Amino acid sequence: MKCSLLIYFLLALFPLSSSGAGNTQQVFDIRKYGAKGDGRTMCTEAINKAVSECSESGGGVVLVPKGRFVTGTVVLKDNVDLHLDKGAVLEASMNLDDYQSFVPKGDISYYDSGDGSQNANNSKDLRWNRALVLGSGIQNVRISGDGEIDGKHLYDPLGEEKMRGPHTVIIGQSRNFTMEGVTVNNAANYAFMAYDISNCVFSNLSINQGWDGIHIRGGRNIIIRNCSFQTGDDAIAGGYWENMVISDCHINTACNGIRMIMPSNDLEIAHCVFRGPGVYPHRTSRELNRKNMQSAIILQPGGWGKADGDMSSIYIHDIEIDNVTNPLMMVLNESNHADGILVERLKAENVYYAAASLESWRGGVFRNVEFRDIDISYTGNDDPELSKMAVGQPPADSRQLPCWGWYVKNAVNVVFENLKLSYEGEEFRPAIIFDNVANAELVNVSCRPSHSPDEIVKINSGKIVVR
Repeated sequence: MKCSLLIYFLLALFPLSSSGAGNTQQVFDIRKYGAKGDGRTMCTEAINKAVSECSESGGGVVLVPKGRFVTGTVVLKDNVDLHLDKGAVLEASMNLDDYQSFVPKGDISYYDSGDGSQNANNSKDLRWNRALVLGSGIQNVRISGDGEIDGKHLYDPLGEEKMRGPHTVIIGQSRNFTMEGVTVNNAANYAFMAYDISNCVFSNLSINQGWDGIHIRGGRNIIIRNCSFQTGDDAIAGGYWENMVISDCHINTACNGIRMIMPSNDLEIAHCVFRGPGVYPHRTSRELNRKNMQSAIILQPGGWGKADGDMSSIYIHDIEIDNVTNPLMMVLNESNHADGILVERLKAENVYYAAASLESWRGGVFRNVEFRDIDISYTGNDDPELSKMAVGQPPADSRQLPCWGWYVKNAVNVVFENLKLSYEGEEFRPAIIFDNVANAELVNVSCRPSHSPDEIVKINSGKIVVR
């Protein structure tokens, strides 16, 4: 896969070592500009003065030392490393009037207002796109260190769902951005939101609570590596990704692990661990306090509304999954096709609700898809009526199916090799359903027998070869 070389390319361009105050770069200590880390004094003006002077001087380190520094929007500028020392906390102001919004330059088709509309002049869009740390049209910028950014779960009764406040970090229409080492806690919306970014690295981050962890809409040459997520919504989400590597991450959430909602190409997901249930509840579930982890990986271009384009060159490998509703779900929607998908060395245990699936419903097809060395263990369902259920277009998340192991619909050239499907308890459904599949090959496929008369069911399908 071409994207597997991306990590070496970007590491050569942007080394991941911290550029903290101990090197020869100019250091701009925010205390010299009037900031006080007492947890009470408003430091917005002082921090932004330090950022501006640092950038105007050619760049360097804006140092946030140990202490709690209360602030509204910090506006990042070119060639600045916002460095948070150990014990340093950038703490969100509780005044909603202290926040600025990202407003794109020109038209971005995937600009988001939170309700699916895209109108940069809409007051709802401006409210959705507020941020505690904001970078627009910037380059060569870092957020680094061992400190913390605390979004304080700032509620906004006029925000999305009558509760969401500012995102913790928004970077828009920018390039050469690195975020490493820091901890993001209690995001009032997404911990990190991006529009149209390129050549970016996210490394050794810890993201806890809030809604989405890292949400990127339009990203080229992106690395997300060695990060820990314990989020109240999707851990990694977005789409229109090109050359993106997600590797060596530990993902825990009360929603989906990795959720792609717009077409993407050259995507690699490697050596990641997905483990539920969520440590923190799904934020939007409110008093229900729902903590079940949904799909570990769900790739659904057009899942949140029509998004033209194809999904190609997807490589998922060396994945561990435990205690989720669904291990893997790939869905095509209107104006979406897919070609060239390889999933190998995936092991999932304690999957308790929905079969893995590869499915298209609105005209697009999957071509040339391979699943190799896959081992999935389910919790069986003893309801015999499930095998008779009608299948329709899936909602945003996984749902039960009339098979317990794998569902494939509208695909050409599908290979399963070294596939083991098992379950605990009772099952009356078949293991695998092929629906309108032109041709498929099953090599060394093992399925625990159920009470179904057929373990593999063909519906309007062509040649299914079992070896």
